Amino acid sequence: MKKNILISLMACILILMQSDCAYSMRTIPERVTTISVNVPAEEETPEEVDIIKRISLRDKFKRSPEAEINSFFKTYNRYTTKNNIEKLKDLYSDSFMNNDGFDKETVFKLMQMSSDTYKEVKYNTQILNMRIEGNYATVRVHETAMGETAKSLDKVGDTGTIISDVYYTDYLRKEGNKWKILSNIVEYEKVDLKYGEAKNFNVDINAPEYITEGAEYEVAVKTNLPSEIFTVASIVNERITFPQENAKDIFKPLKNDELSRLVKANTNNNNEYATVSLALTRANVEPDTVLLKMTGVAFVMKRVNILHLNKIKLEEEDKNAQK
Repeated sequence: MKKNILISLMACILILMQSDCAYSMRTIPERVTTISVNVPAEEETPEEVDIIKRISLRDKFKRSPEAEINSFFKTYNRYTTKNNIEKLKDLYSDSFMNNDGFDKETVFKLMQMSSDTYKEVKYNTQILNMRIEGNYATVRVHETAMGETAKSLDKVGDTGTIISDVYYTDYLRKEGNKWKILSNIVEYEKVDLKYGEAKNFNVDINAPEYITEGAEYEVAVKTNLPSEIFTVASIVNERITFPQENAKDIFKPLKNDELSRLVKANTNNNNEYATVSLALTRANVEPDTVLLKMTGVAFVMKRVNILHLNKIKLEEEDKNAQK
């Protein structure tokens, strides 16, 4: 899976989790030359492979840095779509570290886990702009993805569809003659995972993209579900860690298609996800009995980047000097 969908799917990786609620399941599921180009995953034809092999080393060096980086992302997208994890590894620097504190080894553990969970994921990667200074490059990217879970959810009897929307910045360094991803910062990330009847409805989550550590913030969910569907929902915030630490679900009925909760940002130097889980049910009326049948499940999560306070202690003499 692509690296930025894995922290959710990198993110995200989406992980199955349990809760003690009656619905005891929850699936939770990174120049100044300004350009705007799409770099879809493309197959190399035999003729293209032959041409590439015949290009001399001197000719390769004649390519502009911008062209090299566009080619780099095109290659990245192709390897990702083909789920070629071994070749993807070669595109990362061994000293890679992202803004969640995950190193190269951790990122590829997440990629492997995700490759076993999702199938037929299609990506669209758009380079928004890039800045190149010598052997370093900063590339801002917008990436969307859509796919399907490899397995169905037993209580719904349906596979899930996943949709992600991510804005991130890659920091590249040229090591020898090759560009490598040195670091990655995910600025915005939203992931939807839906099963069954939930696929037919919108589930919107509202949460801040940035918040100060320890600060209280509101997470709200709004849907367009018909009145005959009884829905319960849970709202939690979870630190982005590996292995994932799961928050305890507290499900409440969704009234007027809305639900909100105040949560407190962590102070553990972690970014986090605001996560909404919904279970959709319909009434099955039998003589002297009304049974609720689960018809859909939805999980929506949004990244909340935590701003950490720089607590500088002034020396007493410096304080006096300022008076």
